[in-house]
Amino acid sequence: MSTTAKQQAYLFFLRNAGYSYNPETQTKQQGRAASARKLAKAERDARALGYTFEWQDDCDGDHSYLVAGVDPEPETCEVCLMLDDNGKVMQSLGCIDDATREYRRVVEAEMALEEVSR
Repeated sequence: MSTTAKQQAYLFFLRNAGYSYNPETQTKQQGRAASARKLAKAERDARALGYTFEWQDDCDGDHSYLVAGVDPEPETCEVCLMLDDNGKVMQSLGCIDDATREYRRVVEAEMALEEVSR
């Protein structure tokens, strides 16, 4: 992966992903940058290890948290599966409502980070 692609991935996660930081040792900006770097690396590592992601309708999504008449019903509810190179499910996350393309990428990178950090 070229430096340009690495930089683009970092900038994507800097703009689109959440972050955490330790206020005793980092500024918010340092924590945000570190989180973006970790997600970009996890995304690259997952690809290199042959992991893929599959999105499917989640017919069993639990929307009991919605307040009737106040919260709009989601248009879509999906599950994301992280698969190894043999098609084995390594992780799954369900009840993902109205995911944008950007949010899907963040979800996949978060799942990758958890898997490659084991």
